[in-house]
Amino acid sequence: MSLYSICCGNFHQLRSSIGRRCSIRFLKYNSRITSENVLQNRRHKTRPFSTSVPVRSTRKACKQSFSNNRHLHGGSVESSIEVFKQSDLHHLKSLQCYDIQEKVSGGKTECPATILVFDIETTGFSRRGDRIIEFAARDLAGGKNSTFQTLINPEREIRNTAVHRISTSMVRRSDVPRFGEFIPILLQYVWSRQVAGKPIMWIAHNGKSFDVPFLIFEFERCKQEMPGDWLFVDTLPIARQLVESNGQKISSASMNALIERYKIPVDGDAHRAMRDVTALCYVLQKLTFELKLTVPQLLEKSFRMSDIATTPSKK
Repeated sequence: MSLYSICCGNFHQLRSSIGRRCSIRFLKYNSRITSENVLQNRRHKTRPFSTSVPVRSTRKACKQSFSNNRHLHGGSVESSIEVFKQSDLHHLKSLQCYDIQEKVSGGKTECPATILVFDIETTGFSRRGDRIIEFAARDLAGGKNSTFQTLINPEREIRNTAVHRISTSMVRRSDVPRFGEFIPILLQYVWSRQVAGKPIMWIAHNGKSFDVPFLIFEFERCKQEMPGDWLFVDTLPIARQLVESNGQKISSASMNALIERYKIPVDGDAHRAMRDVTALCYVLQKLTFELKLTVPQLLEKSFRMSDIATTPSKK
C-alpha cells in the first residue's frame, strides 16, 4: 500500500480544510486534570454541552472509558477520563512480524498503522528548558474528528511570540490546559482513531531532532508513560533523498523548500501547528509518490522514543 493512495483518498478533505477551523479543538476544555491524578473526577461550572469521540474499533488488552460532559455557563457537571495502561506492547522489531503487506478484503485495503501527522510550537529550542505551547495532528485516514488542535499553557512567559504569534495572554486563559491536563485528552484522541492491533505512526518534519524529544520530555516531566506502540517517522531525512532534474541532490529539505518545490497552497500564519500539519500532509503525499515509498517502507524507517538521543538540537 502506498501512502500516496491514502493521501489521495482524502485529498479533497485536505484542500477544503486549509484556512478553516479544525473539527476538534480543545481550547474550551475547562476541567483541570493534574498529572498526579489524571483519573480524578473534577467539577466545574459551565453551560450544558456534551461531546463524545467515537472509537474506531475496540482495542484488545486495553480498557478505556471516556466521558466529557461540559457546562459553559451556570450549572455543574462532572467530567471524567479513565486511562488504563496498555499491556504487552510490542517492540519495533516485533512489528516486523506483522503482516504489513497489502491486505484486500471485500474491496477494502487495510493500512498496517494509524498514521497521524503532527506538529508542535514551543517557547524555544531547549528540550529540557522550554515547553510546548501548541499541538496539532491530523489522521490521514480522514473522516469525522480526524483533526486535533489545542494551545497548551507552559506555565511561563512566552518570549518568542514573533516566531509563531502565540502570546502569553493566549495560553494563560482558563480554558487552555497545562501539559499534564493535555495528556489524557491527547490519549483520548489517539485511541479514538487507532485501529485494534495496529501501531500509531506519528509523522513530523524534523521530528527526531525536535518534535519527538519535546514530547518525550513533557511526558517525563508530568511523570506519565508514553504508549509503547507509538512509532515515529521523520520526513526530513526522507526528503533529503530527493534529487533535482540534473541528478543533483536538492539544496534544502526544509518545509518551506518542499512547499515551494511541490507548489503547495498554504494559508494561515507560518509556524502555527495546524497550518504546518496541513502543509506536511500535502508534502507527504508528493514526497512518497516521488520516492515510491509504501507504508511498510515508512514503518521500516520509523523509530521509537528509546532511540532518541539526549543531546540538544535545533529545529
